[in-house]
Parts: sequence; C-alpha cells; structure tokens
Amino acid sequence: MKKSFAQFVSVALISFVAFGIVWGLSHLKIIESLEATTFDLRQIAFAPETKASPDIVMIWLDEKTMAELPYRSPVPRDFLTELNNKLLEAEPKLIAYDIFLKDPSYSDYDNALAASFSQGQVYAVMPMRMGGCAAGKSGTDGCADLPLPLFRETIDGLGLADLPFNPFDSVVRYAKYNFSTDLGKTPSFAALIFEKATGKSAAGTISDDSNWPQLGSLKLTPFAKPTGETFIRFAGPPSKIGGTSNTFKIFSAQLLAKGLVPADWLKGKIILVGAAYEDLQDAYLTPYFAKFTGYARMNGVEIHSNILSNLLTSQFYYTFEPRQLWILAALIIILVAAAASSYSPFKSSFIFLLTLGALIGCAVLFFRRWAIVVPVVIPGLGVVTGFGLGIGWKAITEGRQRKWIKQTFAQYVPPTVVARLIENPELVKLGGEKRTITSLFTDIASFTSISERLNPDLLVKFLNEYLSRMNEILFRHGGTIDKYEGDAVIAFFNAPLDVSDHEMAAVRSAIEIQNASNEITSRWESICGRPILTRVGINTGEAVVGNMGSESRFDYTAIGDTVNLASRLEGANKFYGTRVMVSERTAKAIDKSVIIRPLDRVRVKGKSDAVLLYEVMGPADDPDFEPSRRIADEFASAFAKFEERSFDEAEPILRELLRIYMEDGPSRELLARCAKARENPAWDLVTELVSK
Repeated sequence: MKKSFAQFVSVALISFVAFGIVWGLSHLKIIESLEATTFDLRQIAFAPETKASPDIVMIWLDEKTMAELPYRSPVPRDFLTELNNKLLEAEPKLIAYDIFLKDPSYSDYDNALAASFSQGQVYAVMPMRMGGCAAGKSGTDGCADLPLPLFRETIDGLGLADLPFNPFDSVVRYAKYNFSTDLGKTPSFAALIFEKATGKSAAGTISDDSNWPQLGSLKLTPFAKPTGETFIRFAGPPSKIGGTSNTFKIFSAQLLAKGLVPADWLKGKIILVGAAYEDLQDAYLTPYFAKFTGYARMNGVEIHSNILSNLLTSQFYYTFEPRQLWILAALIIILVAAAASSYSPFKSSFIFLLTLGALIGCAVLFFRRWAIVVPVVIPGLGVVTGFGLGIGWKAITEGRQRKWIKQTFAQYVPPTVVARLIENPELVKLGGEKRTITSLFTDIASFTSISERLNPDLLVKFLNEYLSRMNEILFRHGGTIDKYEGDAVIAFFNAPLDVSDHEMAAVRSAIEIQNASNEITSRWESICGRPILTRVGINTGEAVVGNMGSESRFDYTAIGDTVNLASRLEGANKFYGTRVMVSERTAKAIDKSVIIRPLDRVRVKGKSDAVLLYEVMGPADDPDFEPSRRIADEFASAFAKFEERSFDEAEPILRELLRIYMEDGPSRELLARCAKARENPAWDLVTELVSK
C-alpha cells in the first residue's frame, strides 16, 4: 500500500513538473512555427478531399496578357474598362477586383473605368499599411489605403487584401475575416465577397456550431486562433492557366478581352480578377511551397478564392480549443510519466514510442478523413518531457538498488543475467522457473595428472587462461555460467534470457571449445606434459532455473534430470573415445552445418528409458573435417545394421573403418558390442551407464 501511494505521488509530481515545462515552452514562438510546419506536411501529403466552389471563376492578368499592354503599373485602365464591360455582358453574380486602384492614371481612362464599374455589382480590394493612421486610431491592425475617390464612389464595397503570414517562414496558412483599421471594423476581401454574394456574414457562417464535428462529447472548433483566424483549407496546390490539375476555373484576361471565353461560362458566377504575371509581388508562400514539392508561390487572388470557397461550401479545418489541447497534453504526460517511472526501460520506451506513434498516426488519420488538425507539437513535447522526467526519476530512485544487484551478482553470473536482474529486481529472491534449456558440462581429461605436474602459481595461471577462454566462448553464444568446479565448467543456454536455437548455440560453443583446447595445447603441452583435451556433454530438456540457496547466499543455477544427464554424457566420452557427446533431443535440433553420428543407446542409472547418444565431430564446411564426414556416414550405416542385429553386416564396415582410422574409439566400442550381442542374444543392445 505504501509503495502504491509513493508511486502515485511520484507520478503526480513528475506530471506536474512536466506540464509546467511544456506550458513554459508553449509560449515560445518557435513552438507555433513547428506546429505550423506539421500542418504543412499534412497539407502536402494527407490533405482531405476538398472541392472548390463551382460558383467561383478567376480571371488572371497573366504574363501573356501583360506582354501585350503598353505598361504594367498601374494596370492600364482602358484595358480594365474593356475587360469589365465584357464581364458585365456575361451577367455574373458579381465582379471582384484584387487590383489596387489607389494610384491615378490617365483621367479619361480612369473616368471610363469608374463609369463601367457603376454599371454592375463590382467590388475591390484595398491594402493596409502600418502607421500613419488618423489621430485617435491607435490600437488598430493598420490603416486602410483607399482607392481613388472616383472609384470609391462607383464601387459597391471594399475589402482588405491583407493575408496574415507567419513571421518566421512567411507562409500564409490562416484566413482572417475582420480587421480593425482607421475605418473601424473592416472585412477581408473574401469575407466581403461572401457577404455580398450570399447575404450571410462570414463570422456567422463559421460560428454555426451545428456543422462542427464531435469526438464523443467533445466538439471541435474551426478557429485555429483565439483572434478568429481559421486554417485555409486549400482546394489544391497553386494553379496554372490551362493546367489539368487546377481546382478552380481560370481564364486569361487576354482571352476574355478578345471575346474568346463564352458568356455562359461566366453567367451567374462570382468573378475574381487578379494579377498573376511574373514580376508581380502579389504571390505568397503556402503550405505547398517546398523544394521537394516543386510548387511555386500562390497568387493572392487564388488564396482569396480558396478562402471564399471555404465559406461558400462550409469546408473548414477543425481543431481543439486551447483548453481541450491542454487536457489532452496532461493526459498524455500522466500516461507516459507513469509508464517511465513504473516499468522497465524497454517497456516504458515501447509505451513512449507507441504513444508518440499513436499521436502522429491519429493526427494523420483525423486530418485525412475528417479534416481535423490535431496539434502534435505540444502533446509531443508532453510525451518527451514526461518520459524524460520519468526515466530520470526512476534512475535516481532505483540507482541504489541497481548498484546493489550489480555488486552482488556480477561476481558469479554473466552480464545478461545481471542486466535482467537490474531490469526485474523481483527476480532477486529464492525460487525459480521451469524452462527448456540446453545444459553443457566440460571437463579436462586427466586433469589430476596435469595439476600434480604444475606448481600452484602455474596451475592458477593455466586455469585462469583456460577458464577465461571457456567463459568468453560460452558468453558469446548466449550461455550462462552456472559454476566452475576446478577445471570443470557447468553452463546452460536459454535461461534466464531466451536464446534462439539454443541447442545449436551449445553445439557451436562445444566445437569452439575444442578449437580453443587445441590452441591452449600448443602453449601448455610441454609444461603440462600432455595435450589439453576437453570433454563436453550436452543435453536438452526441462529444468528448474533460478536463484537457489539461502536468504543470505544463493546462486543462479539449474537443477533437474536434464542437467544430470549432461554431466553423465561428459563423463561417458572417455568410454567411447569421444570429445563432444550430445543426447538425442539435442541432436534433433542440430542442422547440417555440423557433422554428427549416433554412438549408442544407454540407460542411465535409476531410469528405465534408453537414451540415444550422438557424437559431435565438427563443422561440415571445414575441409579438415572431410574424413569425419566419411567416418560418420560409414559408422551410421554400421550402427543401423547393429540395431537391426545384422552383426555380420555391421562388423566388416567397422573393421574397415578401424583399418583406415585405427584411433576411432566409437568404431572399436561398437565392434565390441557386436561381439557382446553374439555372446548374449537376450541383451537388448542398451548400455547401462552406471558410472561417470
């Protein structure tokens, strides 16, 4: 109970500190820019299907149009008059000019254009400048730069052309619908056109929460900022005149002026006229603009068209309110902090990555399917901060315990065991678990005579070198050293950690042990008076593995018949003249990369079932062991004849083997068993293994 309460307090403390850190970081401008960048990536790669309003038609003053005009700035008013007259003839719903009309031109041309404007429903943009506002107009967004008086008198309405952009990267992502200027509350260009075309206000349309999506009882909002901006839901990337992927209908002003655009295509439409020529400054960065996308800047008139289309079709991006965002961040922080401070680094890292992945995955899914912009930077910071503080807290509080475990166990168990005990301190107790393991016993042949020949210092030096090599080989293959008994090494595989193909790992260790013994022989034979021959016994089966002993002193060990049989097999090598012997269960898992042969069926003392034994002769791909392959094949044939009691067929094979390989102990032993079977027909051909 005390532990649970302490854990609760620590998680609460970590979560509180992490929340405070994230709250502080959220006030940095770079956080907003990072979030905006994630929006850009989603817009480029996972944009939901967004239909452009069919009521919008754009007329562009493109490069071809401007190339035929005598000058570019201001746009020749006589051409605009001709263009406007053509548009009026087509009977559109309204005409909106994204062209500044604040500079005078030839008076006749200006008067003619004003007269043309007065013949229909025409609207225009005006820019906003900072500073220089009339007295008493402080605290505004800026000052409206009005068109010439003659145009103001004939135009039906004016809207601000300004598009808010991020000061860090200059990308236009948001739509602002109302500004505070020296004129008072001033609508944006798109908001003005929407109101005049539909009779509805932009603010009222966006604020209609009956269209807002819900996540359970949580209703989302289209407002990306508390000041009333929304994300622009672009219908597509920047358009080109004649482009096959254009989302809006776009015509060159030159074609319209020449009467090449049918009036039916324009009748009843909302016409937006804007500049789109090469040296124009009215082109902006959008989320689509990036080196890897190949998209250019988007003309201002097309951005206004996208904002207007959002209003006409009620297609918006939706997101969380600040309060909802912080609740989400807090829940994520608590989850990750609890995992990091409670679970092992592996488990908590998995939860950390899973939470981060789920956050990103949900952000992509919600954006693609429901046009919901799930914030990822602040919740992501919560994931990272909660995890980092949780891991740090765990390291501080458990550091002393880890140190004790390492000091206690590192002296007699391999690093893998120490690592597992550190990760799972609950394992530091008496008891064990039942596991399938492969047990391995080694012993040096005639070690007594070697030890008698060496003085104590040399004996210790020899054993240190020999056991170090054995230790290195076994650890490299995932083995756990159970204990040393003089020159003998007792080890097992597949505990406490899983070892894939643990039978093969043990066999490969045994082969390397033979190679190492040969190397040690080259250095010590003259001193020891004999070669260093290491006998190995290997068996696979179930055993109880764990910490065995008393409360004050215990060892990590394995016990059971599996271990006992491995010990018997190691000792049985001397009777057959072999060096590596394995049980049938181990042999079944040995692949063709290793040469093996059956040796004998034996019955261990106290057991009724016979066990088939095999000799591991060496690696199959080593040319030095090619004779071993021939011996194994011939011997296996003789052994099969022996088990069939076809002794007359088995004996010639064995004699031929001994003629060529006089030192082959298994052939000599099998030949002797053939003779014994002839003398005692009642014998069941099983050898009683009664001693080691």
